Amino acid sequence: MSRFTGWTMKDVERLNSNKDESNEKPKNKKYVGPDYVGMISCALTILKIDHEREYKFLHDRRFRFDLAIPAHRIAIEFEGGIFTRGRHTRGKGYANDVKKYNLAVMHGWKLYRVTCEDAKKINWEFKVAVEIKQLTHYR
Repeated sequence: MSRFTGWTMKDVERLNSNKDESNEKPKNKKYVGPDYVGMISCALTILKIDHEREYKFLHDRRFRFDLAIPAHRIAIEFEGGIFTRGRHTRGKGYANDVKKYNLAVMHGWKLYRVTCEDAKKINWEFKVAVEIKQLTHYR
């Protein structure tokens, strides 16, 4: 005698298909990795360096810095996805970044760029924050 009376093969297949779906990654979802910019922001906050996220430095353009210290005109940009053909290394994205960086320098900004290679080191975000602190002459 069957243990599961009243179950059809269709019920068993539906139950098994639900188990398989729970282990799969969601389809058509963009991968969202660690918040590296947030890590740098936290390190700056710990060192008591006033900064802003997503700072729009030109009012007539859509360009934004990942992090900025407007009082000292220092911009911090995290260049993600450089080894995975991310936006920063494909043609249009790279060209837009160059345009943004040139405009920033022409308007008196210092640019500090960080890559995902930097983020592989231990306490990398504090190294960035300390170097920014040296640039701003915070004591």
